[in-house]
Amino acid sequence: MTTIVPFDPATDWPDPDLSIGQPIRPPAPSMTDDEFSLVFGPWADWLRDAAEVKNAPIDYVAISLLVTAGAVMGNSRWASPWTGWKEPPVLWGMCIGDPSSSKSPALDAVADGLREIEREFSAAYTTEKKAYDKKLEVANLVLAAWKAQVKQAMANSDNAPTKPQEADAGDKPIRERISITDITIEKVADLLSTTWRGLLLNRDELAGWLGGMDRYNGGGDRPFWLEAYGGRSYSIDRKNAPEPIIVDHLSVAILGTTQPDKLDELLLNSADDGLLARFMAVYPESTPIKRPERSLDDAKLINAVKRMRALQQVIGDDGKRRPFFVYFTDDAAEVLQDFRRQCCEWEQDAEGLFKSHIGKFPGFVVRIANVLAHLDWAAKDNSDHVSNIEQSHVARACHFVGEYLRPHAYRAYGAAKVAPEIRGARSVADVIKKEKVTRFKVRDIQNRKRSGLTKSPEVKAALGVLIEADWIREIKAKQGGRPAITYAVNPKIRNSK
Repeated sequence: MTTIVPFDPATDWPDPDLSIGQPIRPPAPSMTDDEFSLVFGPWADWLRDAAEVKNAPIDYVAISLLVTAGAVMGNSRWASPWTGWKEPPVLWGMCIGDPSSSKSPALDAVADGLREIEREFSAAYTTEKKAYDKKLEVANLVLAAWKAQVKQAMANSDNAPTKPQEADAGDKPIRERISITDITIEKVADLLSTTWRGLLLNRDELAGWLGGMDRYNGGGDRPFWLEAYGGRSYSIDRKNAPEPIIVDHLSVAILGTTQPDKLDELLLNSADDGLLARFMAVYPESTPIKRPERSLDDAKLINAVKRMRALQQVIGDDGKRRPFFVYFTDDAAEVLQDFRRQCCEWEQDAEGLFKSHIGKFPGFVVRIANVLAHLDWAAKDNSDHVSNIEQSHVARACHFVGEYLRPHAYRAYGAAKVAPEIRGARSVADVIKKEKVTRFKVRDIQNRKRSGLTKSPEVKAALGVLIEADWIREIKAKQGGRPAITYAVNPKIRNSK
């Protein structure tokens, strides 16, 4: 609708179509009990117990177990489907739900076991540190005495005495870590350079953290986290140190939660650089409030984590540590190849972030198959180490990713095949609601540099959708030559939820 001033934008407005700013989501997918038992094997009942004890969707607990197990394995075991393809067990998990959906309690079912182990790490470190400090004190005294002897020998033109072994206290003890929370990328790199194995980053609000990377440092952290998924070597130049931090294998698993509206905002504002596409997203229905009848065997998880943590790396010919590679059998590799073909077909019917997400599925399968194989092994006290990734492991991972994670991602990221002008309209609607805009021009939207809204034709196409939805009106003010166009916002928007 176009209006020529004089015009009073506070009167004569129809009710706006508020659905324009809301993504359309399909129902939450789920697995049958048989499917769940097939995928998670000896851990299926433990996961059911944990979900009931925490009164939370089992989806959250399952994702937490997979991500945590992969982080505990870290750089000790990587999977290789065939020559030239190696994947760390690093997984990123996003649990989506309303504030009352018991996301945090579900994650605590697994995190509680980790905390117990890290308390043991802390106690061991304290003991080792005390012994080291005593040794260091003696070493400093011996070193000082030796330096005095060297100084005297030089003054007398005598041969300097050999430095005593007791003058060296040896390497300082390392505090073992599995999980971290909100720390800088320099600190993460510093931890990885000493602990080597890998880390698990826990975040209460993933969408806010991801969005904050762009707001507060111009996206400078994003390259680091993109690399943290791949386990490749990485170096960081420090401001106050002459030498960089060098990480042999930058491997950081990420596990966190977010609310649907926070995710919607992130989807509107975030560029598709592949960062968000790396997350396994689950968005189940909330679980009815119920008093649990089951109990949780914490010892099973703690024992399994200790077994996986005890897995050792390999020392290469160059004397450096490297991951032990677990190779796919031929049958397992063929199952993976069939899945890759299926992913190509799924990509034909997808677009945007959902399409990027599907492109990560083969890598998901490789990583999850590796984690499932080691979870199976860790559940049995007297079993040999995993020597190969078998066909059954890959088939279970394919089913989990293709038939379960895929519809969850579709639900999380909204309906597929949304036209660019609709996405743009939703983004402009977000600006109007959040900033309480009453009037604006095309360049005002362009200046916000939102994805898909940097060019005038893109903005005008989005505004056309909002005009049809009675969100805005085009106002032309006659000022000599070409009329100046301003857009007035329907005042009923301010009172809407």
